[in-house]
Amino acid sequence: MAKFSGFLDNLAQGALNPKGNLADFRHASRTFVDDSFRLAPKAKFLFHTAFTFGPRALATFQSFEQRHKLEAGILVKSADLPKYSAVIDTRKKYNRVKHVQTSIEYSPVNITFHDDNLGITTAMLEAYYRYYFKDGHYGTFPSAFKKSFSSSGPPSQQSTPGDNTYAGPELNRYRYGLDNDSTDPFFTNIQISQLSRHTYTTYTLVNPIIESWGHDNVDYSDGAGTMTNQMTVKYEAVWYDRGPVSAGVNGDPKGFGSEQHYDKTPSPITLAGGGNVGLGGILGAGVDLFDYARTGKGFSSPLAAGLAAANLIGNVRGLTSEGARAGGFSVLKDTIGGISGSDVSGVANTIFPK
Repeated sequence: MAKFSGFLDNLAQGALNPKGNLADFRHASRTFVDDSFRLAPKAKFLFHTAFTFGPRALATFQSFEQRHKLEAGILVKSADLPKYSAVIDTRKKYNRVKHVQTSIEYSPVNITFHDDNLGITTAMLEAYYRYYFKDGHYGTFPSAFKKSFSSSGPPSQQSTPGDNTYAGPELNRYRYGLDNDSTDPFFTNIQISQLSRHTYTTYTLVNPIIESWGHDNVDYSDGAGTMTNQMTVKYEAVWYDRGPVSAGVNGDPKGFGSEQHYDKTPSPITLAGGGNVGLGGILGAGVDLFDYARTGKGFSSPLAAGLAAANLIGNVRGLTSEGARAGGFSVLKDTIGGISGSDVSGVANTIFPK
């Protein structure tokens, strides 16, 4: 019992005199750190984007495979979240000012892509261009854009000098601009999802249409820069959705954690990855395995759960009395700290922020 007396004395003193002689104000810590960072700001880099294409959007671009549709979202470098502005009509009623909402306007969303070596994002923008505009189809028909014409040769190559507008149907068989018979939308929707604490919040842009798009510039003097593609999208409405994250082709948010790119190998600091986790980790892993046996959730497969169970047994066998005692102290102080609302660190007259 003598081994515990010093720790328990400090533990009791920390509980009864929570500020001690050295402490800080923890208003921000209590706001942003408590309850597993529930109120902490979300990280900008944790997001996922998915594009839903119309049924005819890629009919003329057969090389754009099904997996490329998913990868186009993965290659988004940055994206704006939707923004709104209400149109306000200001009226006066016997000199009293009244503001009345008359409509809503949706601000355009800018999306920047990595210009990948395979050319997926460039191909997507090319497919959009060729879907709506006929001009992009004439790469192998340079005569469609000839500025001067000859009256010799076959009829298909003849015309009057200069413009051929009135030269007859044979010489005006080319179509230009929006004369492309494309009325169905290229994009059905675009989903931009924020990820945080195993949950997602998705913003779905309804019936998006590209207002402007373009490619990057090249520069011999820039030896470290990377290329991007960019587009600006207008849309008709926004739908919100939220829930727990689940990986896979049919997961939430759409396409997150696909087999081709998502790393599902367990971390080496977890039981599933063969790590040594101590008493606290052993207790937590036991709860996880119990939940898996009851609900089938928490592990990717029965094999993963079996490996975690085997590693759990190995950790239990390798747990020393000193390790068990240290782990027990950690669990005990965390429990008391959670109940008392203070960090009872076991160090006399000293409080450390959690």
